[in-house]
Amino acid sequence: MIQIALIGYILLVIALSLIPTPVASSGMYSDKIAHLLAYGVMGVLAFLSVRTKKRRIYLFIVIFSLGLILEILQNYIPGRDMSLLDILANTGGSGLGYLLGWLILFSLKKDTEQISC
Repeated sequence: MIQIALIGYILLVIALSLIPTPVASSGMYSDKIAHLLAYGVMGVLAFLSVRTKKRRIYLFIVIFSLGLILEILQNYIPGRDMSLLDILANTGGSGLGYLLGWLILFSLKKDTEQISC
């Protein structure tokens, strides 16, 4: 079930990243926070959607690559541009999402161990 949510969320991020927009006047920091949050959610979903360390590493590389490729493609979208800070926010969000996913999984395992004792 979580894999389906991850796929749907990735498709949503791709669509939102490639939609042409008028020149935005929003603050720079709000944009970076949006990138951090979007990729953070993606990181949590990716971490929780697989069970092995190898697959988690693979998915992190996929998410990192997706953020990089989408930023490059935005150079060719009207009203969009590529930003190194956006790439950093995407990567940071993914990493924080993975950390949060690990904490969630750790918490669930800890609760399960306490119940079975």
